[in-house]
Amino acid sequence: MKKTSSIILILLIVLISSCVKDITDTLEKVSKVNQVKWNPKIAIPLVYSDLSFRDLLNGTNANQYIRIGDDSLVNLVYEDNYTSDYAEDVLNLETQSYGETFTFNSTQLEVLNTVGEVTVNFSQRVSYDGDANELDKIWFKAGQIGLNLSSTFEHNISCKLVIPESQKNSSPILLSLAAPYSGTPIDASTNYDLSNSEIDFTKTAQGHSEFDFEFEFTITKTGSNLIKPSESITYSMILDNQKFSKVSGYFTDLDFEDLTGTFSIPFFENSKNGIIGIVEPEIKFITGNGIGLPINLTFDQFNGKDNFDNIVPLTKNAGILELNIPRANVEGEFILDSQVLDNSNSNLIDYISNRPINNYYKVSVRPNLSNASRHWLLDTSRISSQIKITLPLYGTLKDYLLEETRPFDLSIENAEEIKEVLVRLYSENGFPVDVKTQLYFEDSLTNTIIDSLFISDRVISKAASVDSDGNPIGASSQITDVVMSADQVDKVIGANQVRAQANLSTTTLNVGAQPNVRIFSDDKIMLQFGVQAEVLINQEL
Repeated sequence: MKKTSSIILILLIVLISSCVKDITDTLEKVSKVNQVKWNPKIAIPLVYSDLSFRDLLNGTNANQYIRIGDDSLVNLVYEDNYTSDYAEDVLNLETQSYGETFTFNSTQLEVLNTVGEVTVNFSQRVSYDGDANELDKIWFKAGQIGLNLSSTFEHNISCKLVIPESQKNSSPILLSLAAPYSGTPIDASTNYDLSNSEIDFTKTAQGHSEFDFEFEFTITKTGSNLIKPSESITYSMILDNQKFSKVSGYFTDLDFEDLTGTFSIPFFENSKNGIIGIVEPEIKFITGNGIGLPINLTFDQFNGKDNFDNIVPLTKNAGILELNIPRANVEGEFILDSQVLDNSNSNLIDYISNRPINNYYKVSVRPNLSNASRHWLLDTSRISSQIKITLPLYGTLKDYLLEETRPFDLSIENAEEIKEVLVRLYSENGFPVDVKTQLYFEDSLTNTIIDSLFISDRVISKAASVDSDGNPIGASSQITDVVMSADQVDKVIGANQVRAQANLSTTTLNVGAQPNVRIFSDDKIMLQFGVQAEVLINQEL
């Protein structure tokens, strides 16, 4: 994948590789020309490119990271996004279990014995266990109530269970259960679908997480069956498989998963050495909240690691790195907020100067309970966070080394006819960056260098001059000649990979200081390659 940081490097590799191929093609053609009699000199232009920064991006994946400002300044922008689970997965409605035994007194049993039927009402106040959360009201989209009755009575029983502070289809939740006596102990059950119902837990003195059951039992005497001195009915009930569409209350225990993530900054992918000083880097945390509850995101870790595993943590100048996300006030609303770190409130310049190709973070997600207001959750509510790093190409580079290795295959017919090859590179550089380069031809099997393009690294394109504000004010020209002898060509033929290095440094003033410079989208570099080849006499011509 071609990345922004290695555009110049890749361009060099592509152009030089193309030149070598064109040189060999040229030599092959020359060797077959009958008119060649003695050491001919053939000057052939091979490549001409006049490229702006925008042109350099064409055909690469770098466009996804580039943002051009209104002033044409180039910005590199890298983003990482996080979206939480839905609230229905964060707040789990646990199964609720209830039970009680109701004992009938002697007066009630006497009525049953003399009249043949008695109706008795019981009520019970129960708690809804929301772990550490205080629940005010639940709107159910799914779930069921399971009711079971067992009894010592040997007579027919009918039961009505009402939850007064509930509603479904404009009426309170009502369960009816018939439990006729059939010669064995009574054990009867029924289920109730909670879908589209709601239960209010605020009507008790506690004001949350409690509600009442009201039972009405009617016992009908069966034949001559005995009525014992003590009779009772035991109920057990569960609320399970519950899913809410909305829930309100005060939430102190929500199961948000702590967030861990990694993202890369491809600008530094090929970086091997040197110093980078970006003047105005910015990291922006953009958060969104669709929950009626403020949330805190606390960064327990935010580390940047370079290609040599050197780590620099991102820190604020004061306090911990924490994002306080305001609550949504209206259902369906998504509240956006942001926080910016730059060189005024953090160590971001040091962080970026470490060339962090890999970035790691760990975040604790917790409710913000700094006030006593009540909250709400929709089943589809969630929070989001975006980390957006902006690197304006405004600053300095010093000996900033980029390196890339590629497979290499140079096959030349009649290689023995080559005597000498001169490659000339002419550049007009409108970028305020010196480009020094070297190509190493290598044997990947033995991991050895066979030869290099230059004896030592060479500047092939001088940086443009800049004004007092760091803006390029004119292209600098440079001529670079590379002579490849027959011996060199023989060596290069034996290589199977090429390692290209580009060493970048921004404009240096006469006094040696490096001013902060800017790179604009319309800055250009003109590259022209030509070849002058001298071949040996073909004695068979």
